[in-house]
Amino acid sequence: MDKKKYKVAIVGCGGIGHAHMEGYNKVEEVEVIACCDPVPSAVEYYKKEFNIPHGFNDIDEMLRVAQPEIISICVWHLLHDEITIKVANYESVKGIICEKPMAIGVEKARSMVNACEENDVKLAISHQRRFTPGWIKAKELVENGEIGIPNRAELRVKDGLLNWGTHSIDGARYILGDPKPVWVVGAVERYTNKYERDTAIEDSCIGLIHFEKDLQFFIQSDLMDNEADAGKFEIYGTEGFLKITETEVKIFNSSSNGWKDVHIDLEDGDVAIGGNTNAAQTRELINWIEGGNKHRGAGDIAAETVEIMMGIYESARQNRLIKFPMQEKGYPLEEMIKEGKLELESKEKYDIRGFLNRENIDEDLYSKLRDDGLSHHEAMKTVHDQN
Repeated sequence: MDKKKYKVAIVGCGGIGHAHMEGYNKVEEVEVIACCDPVPSAVEYYKKEFNIPHGFNDIDEMLRVAQPEIISICVWHLLHDEITIKVANYESVKGIICEKPMAIGVEKARSMVNACEENDVKLAISHQRRFTPGWIKAKELVENGEIGIPNRAELRVKDGLLNWGTHSIDGARYILGDPKPVWVVGAVERYTNKYERDTAIEDSCIGLIHFEKDLQFFIQSDLMDNEADAGKFEIYGTEGFLKITETEVKIFNSSSNGWKDVHIDLEDGDVAIGGNTNAAQTRELINWIEGGNKHRGAGDIAAETVEIMMGIYESARQNRLIKFPMQEKGYPLEEMIKEGKLELESKEKYDIRGFLNRENIDEDLYSKLRDDGLSHHEAMKTVHDQN
């Protein structure tokens, strides 16, 4: 019997939408039938690049005409909740993969979960690194007791807590069984008018997160680079340590004779974003839709990661320890800005991902650069640098 093919639509024809397509192209059970973006040139190029039959500039029209069953939401952060809730209320939709960070604020994240539960729509957040072989192997080692009882994780990221920190916090939680947070203490500095994809972010921050069973994470963002990465961190236990990336794991314990590389069977396409990783994320969503186990990146799990990040900001805002669940439901960093608690040395606004804005670019130059072999991200940066 032929397997059912789910009709897929992608909302947002930018760089991360390309990663989602890489995954979908590896999954036999899906057919990408539509894409949608408010910028007509983005839709036309994306349609041509991936041979997608239908393109739209309006989500309501796309839903009505294409009747998709699975939707990838690949727009900028501040639109995640609005679009997720809209598509969850459409009768043809059975599953959603929304990009990270899930939402900017606890209330927005919870509203996404609630809308999907009310409409029996399965919501997964694209913390796709949960499907990388390094993280899976690390989880196996922890569960097998190779480092004893875990008690600490060290995370170091850059380019904003919301952008990279969401992956690191989510990843360490995944490997350690998704522990529940108890309290957090955080510190934030924002002395420049810094944004990331239209969202105000900090110049740097730190957070100490205390979980059940006296497990703690320490995260620092934009302080010490030292090859900081969203997918790389260290986990310490009573009997050993792990150094983890998406494709590598090193262990130090009583039987390792110093640091030891753990063998991992890697395949072509085992990458942090796109490829086998996004494909596995999609297959697990389909299995969940069809009555299988809950998705490892389900919306309610990701909403806890959002609350942890908001807790770091709220601790800095209140100058005190914040217990979970939080009382503040919005975006505490934005509240600090409004309250004048973060004095700027320069008021000139800048966006570290502003070059990804597709509006009013030189489309001829963009097309030429893409035809010459540059990725979407590389082409967009080159176009904006030449403006």
